Amino acid sequence: MTYLPIPQIAEIYLPDPLELASISSSVLGAQTIDPKDIVKYVNIERAKVGSKELRISPILMQAAQLRADVILKYQNFSHQDPHENIELTTVLPKLDYQFRYASENIGMGGLSGEDFVGGFMNSTSHRENLLSPHLADTGVAVVTGPYKQYYVNIAVQLFAIPGGKKEYLGYSDKETSAYKKQLSDLDAKLNPIVWNMGKLTKNKQNSNEKYKTLSRQREILKTIYSHMTEEKPLTNEHVALIAEYNSKI
Repeated sequence: MTYLPIPQIAEIYLPDPLELASISSSVLGAQTIDPKDIVKYVNIERAKVGSKELRISPILMQAAQLRADVILKYQNFSHQDPHENIELTTVLPKLDYQFRYASENIGMGGLSGEDFVGGFMNSTSHRENLLSPHLADTGVAVVTGPYKQYYVNIAVQLFAIPGGKKEYLGYSDKETSAYKKQLSDLDAKLNPIVWNMGKLTKNKQNSNEKYKTLSRQREILKTIYSHMTEEKPLTNEHVALIAEYNSKI
């Protein structure tokens, strides 16, 4: 038996939603905020610290719009969406955007693109997204409307490091085939006839304790391989299972 590789799974970072000080001010009559203005001012700040400009991704623009719309629709200023399940972790896969890393800033109460960026820059966790030299793509949406007792602007900005299929899923087609073979080998080894024959020949490897260990490894392989056949990205829970599998070799 061989060790299973520990996958590098796609990362998600979600700093707390930010309410700007100007939320108590009505924005009725204020000029419409162009989402690209937010990108412009973010890139100005990035240039000051030597980070490359973020490029606007049409897919991330679409994803940000879906996120902003659902926030206003359900009056739910949050990264989570219990209503339509339109969240960063779900909307990017639905739009077939593969990534190694993704994050989301959401803000409420800005009066202009510059105002929103200023608010994000004054928050340590949000500023990290704005200035990180590793980020490449962005998409922004701004919606305006009544939110509880206020009439406000809500901005959603997404950031991402795009990745290929392997980076997004955490495994390759070759690794899927390797998991399939390893599972097949375990099935063969645990075949009742084969296992009992081993016990009859007094094979010390065919102990009850060993059977329990191999059965648990087979259970782990089945769980992970089933996930792979559906082409779903691996999660931290799967990484923990792989570590458990390796610890039993």
